[in-house]
Amino acid sequence: MNGDIGCEICRDLLPLVEDGVASEESCTAVQAHLERCPACRALANGAVPPPAPDGEALLRRMRRTLRLLALVVLLAGALFGVGLSGSMNMFYNSLLMPAMGAAAYCVWRWKSAAVLPPLLAGMSLICWLLRWGWGLEPEPLPGYLIWAAIYCVLALVGVVIAGLFHFALKKEG
Repeated sequence: MNGDIGCEICRDLLPLVEDGVASEESCTAVQAHLERCPACRALANGAVPPPAPDGEALLRRMRRTLRLLALVVLLAGALFGVGLSGSMNMFYNSLLMPAMGAAAYCVWRWKSAAVLPPLLAGMSLICWLLRWGWGLEPEPLPGYLIWAAIYCVLALVGVVIAGLFHFALKKEG
């Protein structure tokens, strides 16, 4: 390098030079630039590295966001699956419900076995009430409850499958 670096490049290289990880050529180029640029020199002399973000708080915030997103996806999937109950595509639920169980396991681990059955039962009841309220001819309530029980079992099968995959594929040590 010939030492003719701009202020942006100097600002990019400055933390590396201060930490001692930059090459000698980069160090000499930054020193040459600092000798002739007062703005970069002031930045280098008074530079206090920004505080590192709190890893625990960031991780908690990411987990909370992931849980909320998973809950929205699970609610949408449950509503979609229960909505399929009255159509000729209802047997797609044999794929959808275990996939929802596996997705729930990825977020809540084994707690998802306690979260999914009430969620699916509640969504079945809500769908039945909506059909009844809109004047559509809903199936009898016991029929919806039987389908809700079947969906709960299928979702729990997905939770168990995901849990067994997690157990089988986790790294030891």
